[in-house]
Amino acid sequence: MHFEGTHTFNAPQHVMWDLLNNPDVLARATPGIKTLEPIEEDKYKAIVDVKMGPINATFDGTLEVADKVAPQSYKLHIDVDAKIGIVKAEGTIALQGEEQNTSVAFEADAQLSGTLARMGQRVLSGVARMMTKQFFKALEEEIPQQ
Repeated sequence: MHFEGTHTFNAPQHVMWDLLNNPDVLARATPGIKTLEPIEEDKYKAIVDVKMGPINATFDGTLEVADKVAPQSYKLHIDVDAKIGIVKAEGTIALQGEEQNTSVAFEADAQLSGTLARMGQRVLSGVARMMTKQFFKALEEEIPQQ
């Protein structure tokens, strides 16, 4: 499954970089995250509850940040599983800033197994889009007031 998108924030690039690299901010902004605990530098144990439409599961696994190029980009490696299946995903987060506006682009590919894989890309793409919108809205609320 492939998904991508962009969102523009009313904040400088360095501010968005700091927010996108802060595990506490990510835990608050990402829908369903129960815990995001460091296990080593740039690697986290994640527990995520997903309850949307036909998907209702608790995923447990790791999230790793790699290939950081501050303040422009990094890669994410996600490996989580639940009773309904396994998700292995790789994605890229890229930031591009102009004074007070920063565009954050993401692109990811996920491999699914189990019940998740049988649900179909159309259903899962809708859930991914909804969660992405919720994430960006919550991240906007994390931007410090000037």
